[in-house]
Amino acid sequence: MPSSHSRFITATQQLLALGVVLAVLTPAAAVLSLDVVSQPPSGSASGTAVLASALVPTTPVDPEVDEYALVPVPQAPEAPQAAEVPEVPEVPEVPEVPEVPEVPEVPEAPQADSLADSPADAEGETGSAEPAAEATVTAPVEGYGAVGVTWAAGESVAEDALTLQVRTRVEDGWSEWSELEYHDDHAPDPGSPDAKNARPGTEPLIIGDVDEVQVRADASGELPADLSLSVVDPGQATQTRQEAPELETGPTDGSGADPAVTDPAVTDPAAEASPDAITLQASRKAAQPTIFSRAQWGADESIRDKSSLRYGTITGGFVHHTVNANDYTADQVPGILRSIYAYHVKSRGWSDIGYNFLVDRFGRIWEGRYGGIDKAVVGAHTLNYNDYSFAMSAIGNFDLVQPSAEMLQAYGQLFGWKLGLHGVNPASTSQKVGRSVFKAISGHRDAGSTACPGKYLYAQLPAIRTAAAAAQASGTPITSQPATPEWTEAQLSSNLAGTPHPDLIVRRASDGRGLIIPTGGLLSFQRTLTLFGSGWDRKADALGSPDLTGDGIPDLVVTSRSGVGKIRPGTGTGTFARATRTVKSMKGSRSMTAVGDINGDGRNDLVSLVRGSRSAVAYLGTPKHGFTKVRLGKDWGRYVKLIGVGDINTDGRPDLLGRDKTGRVWTRLGRAGGKGATMFRKARPTAGTWSSYNQIAGGQDYTGDGRPDLVVRARSGSVYVLAGNGDKTFGSPQGPVANLPKVAGLTTVQVTGSAAPDLLGRRGGALVVIPNRGTFDLGAPIDTGADLSGSNLVLNAGDWDRDGYGDVLTREADGSMVLRRGNGQGQLAAPQVLGTGWGPLTSVEAVGDVSGDGFPDLIGTFGGASQVYRGHGAAGFLDSLPATGLSGAATRLAARTKPTYNLRPYDWRIPISDAQLGPRIDLVVREASTGRLYLINGNDKGLRNRRYLGEGMGAYDLAG
Repeated sequence: MPSSHSRFITATQQLLALGVVLAVLTPAAAVLSLDVVSQPPSGSASGTAVLASALVPTTPVDPEVDEYALVPVPQAPEAPQAAEVPEVPEVPEVPEVPEVPEVPEVPEAPQADSLADSPADAEGETGSAEPAAEATVTAPVEGYGAVGVTWAAGESVAEDALTLQVRTRVEDGWSEWSELEYHDDHAPDPGSPDAKNARPGTEPLIIGDVDEVQVRADASGELPADLSLSVVDPGQATQTRQEAPELETGPTDGSGADPAVTDPAVTDPAAEASPDAITLQASRKAAQPTIFSRAQWGADESIRDKSSLRYGTITGGFVHHTVNANDYTADQVPGILRSIYAYHVKSRGWSDIGYNFLVDRFGRIWEGRYGGIDKAVVGAHTLNYNDYSFAMSAIGNFDLVQPSAEMLQAYGQLFGWKLGLHGVNPASTSQKVGRSVFKAISGHRDAGSTACPGKYLYAQLPAIRTAAAAAQASGTPITSQPATPEWTEAQLSSNLAGTPHPDLIVRRASDGRGLIIPTGGLLSFQRTLTLFGSGWDRKADALGSPDLTGDGIPDLVVTSRSGVGKIRPGTGTGTFARATRTVKSMKGSRSMTAVGDINGDGRNDLVSLVRGSRSAVAYLGTPKHGFTKVRLGKDWGRYVKLIGVGDINTDGRPDLLGRDKTGRVWTRLGRAGGKGATMFRKARPTAGTWSSYNQIAGGQDYTGDGRPDLVVRARSGSVYVLAGNGDKTFGSPQGPVANLPKVAGLTTVQVTGSAAPDLLGRRGGALVVIPNRGTFDLGAPIDTGADLSGSNLVLNAGDWDRDGYGDVLTREADGSMVLRRGNGQGQLAAPQVLGTGWGPLTSVEAVGDVSGDGFPDLIGTFGGASQVYRGHGAAGFLDSLPATGLSGAATRLAARTKPTYNLRPYDWRIPISDAQLGPRIDLVVREASTGRLYLINGNDKGLRNRRYLGEGMGAYDLAG
């Protein structure tokens, strides 16, 4: 039967079933009636969301794979110290009045280090244990690239014995290092045709449009033989067109079945033993979901091994994820599939792509391995179980983010249909798969020692099983439904500006302009890394500095208790060289700080106080990367600590803060053209309250606005960011910042090679770096191009029209509800009216897909009663139903909190998807009296941990 006919019949059946449901579900009591301008098209399956189309190649695309050998790195002995660069002789100074003894700071309690200390070296310092073996390679990248690492067949490598890391370079420099995932049970079964040429290796990682990639390998023992970096270019289609998914069962490339292949009849053993086998199997068949074919992602059928195609049996299905990035666009998906295909075939040596199906974050299902979507094609996805199962892999890394509602719906549809073809009930908890027993739908981790399919997708397996069982049940007559269904909470989707993180849509009060305020995952840091193991608690100062050695890489400045200074050059890979250069003229310094380029000669400088005196000195960088020592005057005696803070008043000169014995903070602004004592202006009190902070560091931009900020640690141990305002002042504390251990001697520096500044400090006796994740709290507002002056309500509605991009709904003054489609980059299209009659509602809120049909819904209140208004994309709305068991997110979360959370101080109470891409709903609130914006985390127990995000929100009069 032609696919168009089969889809028409399926749609008709579903439409009839929906009519029965609606007849039962429609309540007898009168409810507010909304005039829907556009009704659902008669040929659509109203009970199942229509999958989005895709921009697909019109002909096969040939991907290219380049291989580069990883070169072992010699374990050279430590380099000798470099000779000191001669310095300008210091002019003898006039004896000064002895300094008043300082009030000693309370030392911090030592903490146990995560790494055992090693025997101290000559300076009392040690490094972390060196890897037994190391190899690296750098390679160019063409196209929207992907990478992976493979090694010789037969090399058995435990997952914890080999660490593989990758970073990429663009014009702005190198990214941070990321790990390449390696799981030895993602492979073809031993002895299968797929295994004969197979090489062990990592999962492929999509790296996108970059210039170069670098990979390094560390092993606790010997490195595996023939380590090779694969760089995949998925190829560029010469012609593309927008197409809906269209796939007939059976072979899809027009060539017919592969020769010498038989498809054995597949039956459920339980069904064979039953006299009602036909009836039983028929009752388990669900409608086939729409699936994009291999041809639609441009599969080059010439590169697969046709002779290896095999068929087995299916008694279960496995859920996987690809461990790729999560922020890909809809149009990039075909290229991602070609990259995985090419890596599996050309680098791993498999006969075809390993997965039977793949699904993207937009809910579109793609055919994976060749052989017929309705057949029991043997793949290479779950070691030892490939002959007895199928697998669909979610494109993304779901250890980091939640799967979308569209993706989960696609899993339910596909697994319900595919398992039904083979007589398997998706709800079964005891299925014989090979020699083991599993649930009918299992995660990859259930069959091996792997994190796949990621903690967030794995947590959704019960929902997938329920959806799959419902898909099978949809083919049977519906005998009864509750008149008022009990609604359950749904995941929100709040992304409007191109990243997975939630955003806010706001209206500027002055002109009615619609703006998007993006969030970026909240400022946070990665796991603390030990640079050098012990002895650093005996150093006076250890601080990161912008480049002092002329190679463009930040360096480390160390001073001993006697004030002798040493420079350790940065490596650009997240650490510092062991070789040091002694700077004898620094003897007697205290409270050394990196300040930037004081005198405008293009070289970075240092400033310190002078022990036993009221003076400060500048160490000005010289052309040969030495230092000239210059006196800054004798009015610096009040300070116990100097802090280089960058240019905090935007005049082009770096500035300093000084902290005195009482805890007060003073500002010393840099002076253009000043020399000696006139390089800095006289001290002025720094605005703000500082007594609660026992550490202050600065000089780097943590908020992404181009201005240097301060990082402060409260005496309680919490760490905050004070955003620089560009006028010598700093904002309210943002945070507390997550993932920061208790460290002493905090300084700010870009040590790991990324654009995001890191933190350097001492933990116990170790020197540690805390890498920045590159996340942020609030970004700069984005102009949507929309005039919202006629609106009285704005809603961040999620992907309302199922095109892969977040959309905005607005209620206009005439009571109409209007759709404004988003483009994923923050702009909104012209308004499209969805319906009228919304004016009387006292509240309306986006609640995600609570009806389970794949389209986001709304909840609204009229006359004190709440209704769920079921969205149907650009077609408008289906009938509304009482919101039994469901209320607005703010009310719901506040009520769960014990005692009940007080939301009265806030005039904005906006539910958003989890700001850190977890499973919960968070709340963004605006304090009515101050205009300050806060994030309150939500969870099953209510609202917790208010976090300050920013101020100035009084400029907006609507938000959603």
